[in-house]
Amino acid sequence: MRILAGSSLAAAFGLGACGAGGSTDVDPTLVFAERSETEIARIISAAGGADMFGAQAQVDQFGDTFDADPCPAIEVSGDTATVTGGCTRADGTQVLGAAVVTNPAGWDQIDWFGGDSRYELHQLAFVTQGATFTYDGFIERRDNFTTWDADLTVTSFGVTVRSDLYYHCENPSSPSCDLTNSGIELVGVGGALASGNVSIEGQAQVSTFDLRGVDRLRVRIEGGCVAWEIEGTDLRAVCAP
Repeated sequence: MRILAGSSLAAAFGLGACGAGGSTDVDPTLVFAERSETEIARIISAAGGADMFGAQAQVDQFGDTFDADPCPAIEVSGDTATVTGGCTRADGTQVLGAAVVTNPAGWDQIDWFGGDSRYELHQLAFVTQGATFTYDGFIERRDNFTTWDADLTVTSFGVTVRSDLYYHCENPSSPSCDLTNSGIELVGVGGALASGNVSIEGQAQVSTFDLRGVDRLRVRIEGGCVAWEIEGTDLRAVCAP
């Protein structure tokens, strides 16, 4: 079984009218200047929605009736599916925990007629080749796919990050998705308030994020290159011209 990665944010949204929203209880106590480049990369990835999209993909893979593997157990009642682990798949991947998805789009087992979708993950975990990936929290897709609201804690490669995100998109002809009233927490270390934008400029996706803990991390992602700097320091990653 593949451990699925998150998709491009702007491409994942159906786009409509804009509206600010969201809230977070993340306490901005993180000192970016004290974190490793690996931790900073993980935080930036989470701010861009990678954990959120990855978690949804992990659940949605079980909405395929062509998958004959009996693990995990899947129970469908009306527009809700419950995924229960505690078993091992044919490829050797161990599935633990559970997930409940309500009104998902694209599940073979559930007729979808529009409306919002909600994913609840309860210590859903995948153990494969000695690595453990764990997902806990919720994801909501609302407003005709223009809004994503999530509070999700993900452990990946030994680093645990909480993503408390609110994304909303506008302008179908030139997609733009705003991150507002959000937060990212490096669990057990500290958190940062998060804002930003993901948009399509020409043929390229461009992402900018402002992450504010005790100090401030500014990020720009373009053409596959991630540039960042910690305000007030010489700590940075730059893109080649």
